[in-house]
Amino acid sequence: YEGKTEELGEDYHVEHEDEDKPRPFKCFLDTGLVRTSTGARVFAALKGAVDGGLDIPHNEKRFAGYDLQDKSHDADTLERYIKGGVVAEYAEEMQEEEPEKYEQHFAKYLAEDFDP
Repeated sequence: YEGKTEELGEDYHVEHEDEDKPRPFKCFLDTGLVRTSTGARVFAALKGAVDGGLDIPHNEKRFAGYDLQDKSHDADTLERYIKGGVVAEYAEEMQEEEPEKYEQHFAKYLAEDFDP
């Protein structure tokens, strides 16, 4: 199963298409001792696994971008988190306000000519 390659913020459930072909691999998320708050990193890992083609029962209510009051999911917010937009915003803000701290904090990225 190829999984999902576009519209990363949208929810995705892998479907079994043909009885003659193998079913998608079904697995379950065991969070263990990790705190399961909305937007937690464990749910980012879940989203990546689901988008990769694994059949994991889930609900989009725990992904970043879900508004508990409106009971709606903002796919653009989730995609921004997936692509590191939040980190990039933080880096830009730090670069403007505290250039020395920016260079120290993102030193390994800068050494590899990777612009956060």
